[in-house]
Amino acid sequence: MEPSRKTPGSALSLALDTDASSLLESGASRRPEALWLLMVLVTPLFVNFWVEQQFEASKVWLLRSLIWLAALVWLADWLAGWRPKLLSPALRRALVGLGLVLLLSTLLSTDPYTALFGSLDRANGALTQLSYLFLFATVATRISGPTSRKLLDVAILTGVPICLLALAQAVGWQPLPVLSDARSLLTTTLGRANFTGAYLALLLPLTLVAVQSAQTRWQRGGYVAFLLLQLAVIGLSQARAAWIAGAVGLAVLLWLQAAPGWSRPVRWLSGLGGLIAGAGALVVILQWGIASGGSIAARWTIWQASLRLLWPRLWLGYGGDTLDLHFPAVYPPQLVYYQGRGVVVDRAHNWLLDWSLSYGFVATLLLSGLVFLVLRQGWRHLVAAEERPPNPWLAGCMAAICAQLVGNLFLFEVAATGLLFWLLLAIVAAATAESDARPAAFSLPRWGRPAVIGAGFVLLIWAVWQSNLRPLLADAHSWQGTQAISRGDATTALAEYRAAVASQPRRAEYRIALAVTAAQIGQLAEAEAALKGAIALRPQDPVLYTQLAALYGGEAETAPQRLPLAYAAYEQAIALAPTIGLTFRQYADLALRSGDPAGALGLARRAVDLDATDGIAFGILGWAEMEAGNLAAAQAAFVQAVKWQPDSADYHLGLALAYFQQNDFEGARQALQRSLLLDPSYEPGLTEQLQRELRAQ
Repeated sequence: MEPSRKTPGSALSLALDTDASSLLESGASRRPEALWLLMVLVTPLFVNFWVEQQFEASKVWLLRSLIWLAALVWLADWLAGWRPKLLSPALRRALVGLGLVLLLSTLLSTDPYTALFGSLDRANGALTQLSYLFLFATVATRISGPTSRKLLDVAILTGVPICLLALAQAVGWQPLPVLSDARSLLTTTLGRANFTGAYLALLLPLTLVAVQSAQTRWQRGGYVAFLLLQLAVIGLSQARAAWIAGAVGLAVLLWLQAAPGWSRPVRWLSGLGGLIAGAGALVVILQWGIASGGSIAARWTIWQASLRLLWPRLWLGYGGDTLDLHFPAVYPPQLVYYQGRGVVVDRAHNWLLDWSLSYGFVATLLLSGLVFLVLRQGWRHLVAAEERPPNPWLAGCMAAICAQLVGNLFLFEVAATGLLFWLLLAIVAAATAESDARPAAFSLPRWGRPAVIGAGFVLLIWAVWQSNLRPLLADAHSWQGTQAISRGDATTALAEYRAAVASQPRRAEYRIALAVTAAQIGQLAEAEAALKGAIALRPQDPVLYTQLAALYGGEAETAPQRLPLAYAAYEQAIALAPTIGLTFRQYADLALRSGDPAGALGLARRAVDLDATDGIAFGILGWAEMEAGNLAAAQAAFVQAVKWQPDSADYHLGLALAYFQQNDFEGARQALQRSLLLDPSYEPGLTEQLQRELRAQ
């Protein structure tokens, strides 16, 4: 059927205020509304205290289940005769094209399983991104103005407990029994301070619109207080990406509310001026951050290395959530000075790079095009609106979308921000649709609808079990294992990790935990089998080879035939990641302990070349130099060792020996005294002999 065209002014009657033709009035059609509200309420606030992945993965598993259920309800209503609103042809093409490219990228990924289901920490693979596309399509084709307002109101209100919890944590009170490796206390219910800041920055424009739209003085006062609270928590988060996103969101909102009433030249000049000023500010922030070190310098370093990965798989990427497998190959050594050693890089911290590395340049273009089409559609309706100022909620949604896009140039999407981003896109697309066209009613034989819905329900149960519940149960076993380890009950922990592996046999992380626990209680054969199983799943992961090498190295003291296997594992790790100093340090330590000081010397020198702040590597180098008779070099190495590891009795003793052998007896006495103060029981035979010789001098 031909779409019926509307005038631009009449289209705005759908824009978040009223929808006289709403199809969500009936009781049956309130089901998707309830599901959407549940998603908006639960996703940012939900924390699962009884699994290992308490924050992000648990949120994603729950969110995916709710999205799929909402999609099944959408299908059931369509089969019952309800007709969805049609998206514009350009939007439909972008949506379908993006979904197909995501599937193709996953099929051709270097790790299809991880690319589909996502990593254990993030669970943000193609399955999650496709779920967001389902969410956008089902919401944009059915949502009404009143429901949009409800969703936005609930989203704003979720920020209240998050802000209050952030303030409690800022003063040192942690009311939640959570597990987190975050450096900041402000974990809230989102897991990290920067995620908290990003979510609140996304709410800022909406909260300001709520202030502007308040009907009573008390409502306005409450929203103003909450707006100030959001600003305070965003400041406390110390997340620069959130500061930038919040500023962009508020600036864009004010411009969108004012610019439609200006003449076209003024709009163009003001918009262009704002873009230039914003780009200039970002450049200044980048330059300052790079010069001062810290998180921005770390991101700049990651971006440069990520570009080296981009070209070999430019068009379809490596697959979702697989960057941690490939980044070690291009790991920049200076990154250790910004974020510490042993930190896994699994995101490029820039949504353009992340999408290009995960799904390819084509997917990035399609996603950018989809967002552009929605924002252009919203802008046209703002300009054509008969009332002035135009609908503030529409402008608020568009400003929040822009805030997310700019903020994620320095961060990445998590479940709470991803859900709200796609919902806002859907709300704008639905509220500003240029046509009321609907497809013809879908008809099935009498038995057809129950059969299709029944099959869909069975498929939903199977998909939820395989994709969301089984990972949840496996992670619950892993959490029980961690709890048992903390109690010193390694036997129980081993049983729990075995259960986790049985439930999710393709998750290398559970095999690693099993291997570490088995090694602790002397079950070395099971530990070796578990690590080899993990390597079979992730043959490109250098960390797994270092762990296997450490296992073989521990056995080499009683089983010398294991030493060549340990060396081979370290060589494989270095071949995969040739610029990680930690691997060279561990390899050098094994060589030194195994009576190979010459091998240890070269490895330790390489380790300190890659990481000039690694005191342990300098200590190993000091002992290796001493074995080689290079006393001056040994002294220099031990000086660096005690600089970076001042509490090590071993390195102070090494420094004392280096001083003594070069006849610097006063330096030797001071270093020996420091070693004895730190640990009087360390190497008693050697320290007593050195004391006697010093007395003789």
